Amino acid sequence: MTEKIIEQNVNETRRRDSESLAFLVVKIIFVLVLTAFLYFVYYGDEAKDIDLAEFETTLTSETEIKALMKKADDRDLMQFIGLNAADYDQLIYYRNTKALAVEELLIVKVGNQAQLSGVEEAVQKRIESQITAYSGYGPEQVAMLENAALKKIGNYYFYCTAADADKYKEVFLNALQ
Repeated sequence: MTEKIIEQNVNETRRRDSESLAFLVVKIIFVLVLTAFLYFVYYGDEAKDIDLAEFETTLTSETEIKALMKKADDRDLMQFIGLNAADYDQLIYYRNTKALAVEELLIVKVGNQAQLSGVEEAVQKRIESQITAYSGYGPEQVAMLENAALKKIGNYYFYCTAADADKYKEVFLNALQ
Protein backbone atom coordinates (compact mmCIF):
# COMPACT_ATOMS: atom_id res chain seq x y z
CA MET A 1 0.00 0.00 0.00
CA THR A 2 2.82 2.42 0.86
CA GLU A 3 4.53 1.58 -2.42
CA LYS A 4 1.34 2.43 -4.29
CA ILE A 5 1.14 5.84 -2.58
CA ILE A 6 4.82 6.51 -3.29
CA GLU A 7 4.33 5.50 -6.93
CA GLN A 8 1.28 7.80 -7.23
CA ASN A 9 3.26 10.68 -5.71
CA VAL A 10 6.15 10.06 -8.09
CA ASN A 11 3.80 9.94 -11.07
CA GLU A 12 2.04 13.10 -9.91
CA THR A 13 5.41 14.87 -9.50
CA ARG A 14 6.52 13.79 -12.98
CA ARG A 15 3.24 15.02 -14.48
CA ARG A 16 3.61 18.42 -12.74
CA ASP A 17 7.25 18.66 -13.82
CA SER A 18 6.23 17.86 -17.38
CA GLU A 19 3.51 20.55 -17.31
CA SER A 20 5.91 23.07 -15.77
CA LEU A 21 8.49 22.35 -18.45
CA ALA A 22 5.90 22.78 -21.23
CA PHE A 23 4.74 26.06 -19.66
CA LEU A 24 8.35 27.26 -19.42
CA VAL A 25 8.96 26.46 -23.10
CA VAL A 26 5.81 28.39 -24.09
CA LYS A 27 6.97 31.39 -22.01
CA ILE A 28 10.42 31.35 -23.62
CA ILE A 29 8.93 31.20 -27.12
CA PHE A 30 6.56 34.07 -26.26
CA VAL A 31 9.42 36.23 -24.99
CA LEU A 32 11.47 35.52 -28.14
CA VAL A 33 8.55 36.43 -30.44
CA LEU A 34 7.88 39.59 -28.43
CA THR A 35 11.55 40.57 -28.57
CA ALA A 36 11.66 40.06 -32.35
CA PHE A 37 8.48 42.11 -32.78
CA LEU A 38 9.84 44.99 -30.70
CA TYR A 39 13.11 44.93 -32.61
CA PHE A 40 11.32 45.33 -35.94
CA VAL A 41 9.04 48.05 -34.58
CA TYR A 42 11.89 50.16 -33.23
CA TYR A 43 14.69 49.35 -35.65
CA GLY A 44 12.89 48.16 -38.78
CA ASP A 45 12.87 51.60 -40.39
CA GLU A 46 16.58 52.22 -40.07
CA ALA A 47 18.17 53.82 -43.08
CA LYS A 48 21.71 54.21 -44.26
CA ASP A 49 23.05 57.72 -43.68
CA ILE A 50 23.41 59.49 -47.02
CA ASP A 51 24.46 62.98 -48.04
CA LEU A 52 21.46 64.51 -49.80
CA ALA A 53 23.69 66.75 -51.94
CA GLU A 54 25.37 63.63 -53.34
CA PHE A 55 22.02 61.87 -53.66
CA GLU A 56 20.70 64.80 -55.70
CA THR A 57 23.22 63.91 -58.42
CA THR A 58 21.84 60.37 -58.50
CA LEU A 59 18.27 61.69 -58.51
CA THR A 60 18.89 63.96 -61.51
CA SER A 61 20.71 61.24 -63.45
CA GLU A 62 18.14 58.47 -62.83
CA THR A 63 14.94 60.51 -63.24
CA GLU A 64 13.54 63.29 -65.41
CA ILE A 65 13.19 65.66 -62.46
CA LYS A 66 14.98 68.59 -64.14
CA ALA A 67 12.59 68.44 -67.11
CA LEU A 68 9.56 68.46 -64.81
CA MET A 69 10.56 70.58 -61.82
CA LYS A 70 12.98 73.26 -60.75
CA LYS A 71 15.06 73.29 -57.59
CA ALA A 72 13.37 75.54 -55.06
CA ASP A 73 15.10 77.72 -52.49
CA ASP A 74 14.61 78.05 -48.74
CA ARG A 75 12.11 80.86 -49.22
CA ASP A 76 9.96 78.66 -51.47
CA LEU A 77 10.11 75.90 -48.86
CA MET A 78 8.76 78.27 -46.22
CA GLN A 79 6.13 79.74 -48.55
CA PHE A 80 4.74 76.50 -49.97
CA ILE A 81 5.43 73.82 -47.34
CA GLY A 82 5.76 75.97 -44.21
CA LEU A 83 9.13 74.58 -43.15
CA ASN A 84 12.24 76.50 -42.20
CA ALA A 85 15.26 74.90 -43.90
CA ALA A 86 17.57 75.98 -41.06
CA ASP A 87 15.70 73.64 -38.69
CA TYR A 88 16.81 70.48 -40.53
CA ASP A 89 20.10 68.75 -41.22
CA GLN A 90 19.65 68.56 -45.01
CA LEU A 91 16.87 68.77 -47.54
CA ILE A 92 16.05 68.71 -51.21
CA TYR A 93 13.02 70.59 -52.53
CA TYR A 94 11.91 70.68 -56.17
CA ARG A 95 8.64 72.02 -57.52
CA ASN A 96 6.99 72.68 -60.83
CA THR A 97 6.55 76.41 -61.34
CA LYS A 98 3.98 76.23 -64.16
CA ALA A 99 0.40 77.30 -63.58
CA LEU A 100 -1.86 74.38 -62.67
CA ALA A 101 1.12 72.17 -61.81
CA VAL A 102 1.26 70.31 -58.50
CA GLU A 103 4.46 68.32 -58.98
CA GLU A 104 6.74 68.58 -55.96
CA LEU A 105 9.50 66.55 -54.40
CA LEU A 106 10.73 67.06 -50.85
CA ILE A 107 13.28 64.99 -48.98
CA VAL A 108 14.15 66.08 -45.46
CA LYS A 109 16.90 64.65 -43.25
CA VAL A 110 16.19 65.46 -39.60
CA GLY A 111 18.55 65.55 -36.65
CA ASN A 112 16.17 63.60 -34.42
CA GLN A 113 13.04 61.51 -34.82
CA ALA A 114 10.86 64.10 -33.03
CA GLN A 115 11.24 66.48 -35.99
CA LEU A 116 9.67 63.97 -38.39
CA SER A 117 6.15 64.56 -37.09
CA GLY A 118 6.45 68.31 -37.80
CA VAL A 119 7.58 67.63 -41.35
CA GLU A 120 4.79 65.10 -41.83
CA GLU A 121 2.18 67.60 -40.56
CA ALA A 122 3.45 70.33 -42.88
CA VAL A 123 3.35 68.01 -45.91
CA GLN A 124 -0.16 66.79 -45.06
CA LYS A 125 -1.31 70.39 -44.70
CA ARG A 126 0.25 71.20 -48.10
CA ILE A 127 -1.46 68.25 -49.78
CA GLU A 128 -4.83 69.12 -48.25
CA SER A 129 -4.59 72.78 -49.26
CA GLN A 130 -3.63 71.81 -52.81
CA ILE A 131 -6.54 69.36 -53.05
CA THR A 132 -8.89 72.10 -51.85
CA ALA A 133 -7.47 74.54 -54.41
CA TYR A 134 -7.74 72.14 -57.37
CA SER A 135 -10.87 70.19 -56.43
CA GLY A 136 -13.24 72.26 -58.59
CA TYR A 137 -11.33 72.25 -61.85
CA GLY A 138 -8.22 70.05 -61.73
CA PRO A 139 -9.15 66.37 -61.47
CA GLU A 140 -5.73 65.27 -62.76
CA GLN A 141 -3.96 67.39 -60.14
CA VAL A 142 -6.24 66.12 -57.37
CA ALA A 143 -5.56 62.52 -58.41
CA MET A 144 -1.80 63.15 -58.27
CA LEU A 145 -2.11 64.75 -54.84
CA GLU A 146 -4.26 61.93 -53.50
CA ASN A 147 -1.65 59.43 -54.75
CA ALA A 148 1.37 61.32 -53.44
CA ALA A 149 4.31 59.13 -52.47
CA LEU A 150 5.07 59.52 -48.76
CA LYS A 151 7.63 57.64 -46.69
CA LYS A 152 9.25 57.99 -43.29
CA ILE A 153 12.38 55.94 -42.94
CA GLY A 154 15.10 56.41 -40.37
CA ASN A 155 15.75 60.14 -40.06
CA TYR A 156 14.33 60.89 -43.50
CA TYR A 157 10.96 62.02 -44.78
CA PHE A 158 10.12 61.65 -48.47
CA TYR A 159 7.26 63.39 -50.26
CA CYS A 160 6.58 63.45 -53.98
CA THR A 161 3.61 64.46 -56.05
CA ALA A 162 4.13 63.57 -59.71
CA ALA A 163 2.87 61.19 -62.34
CA ASP A 164 5.95 59.02 -61.68
CA ALA A 165 6.08 59.61 -57.90
CA ASP A 166 6.83 55.94 -57.25
CA LYS A 167 9.91 56.13 -59.52
CA TYR A 168 11.33 58.97 -57.43
CA LYS A 169 10.54 57.07 -54.26
CA GLU A 170 12.25 53.95 -55.61
CA VAL A 171 15.43 55.88 -56.46
CA PHE A 172 15.43 57.35 -52.95
CA LEU A 173 14.86 54.02 -51.20
CA ASN A 174 17.59 52.36 -53.28
CA ALA A 175 20.04 55.01 -52.10
CA LEU A 176 19.20 54.21 -48.47
CA GLN A 177 19.97 50.52 -48.82
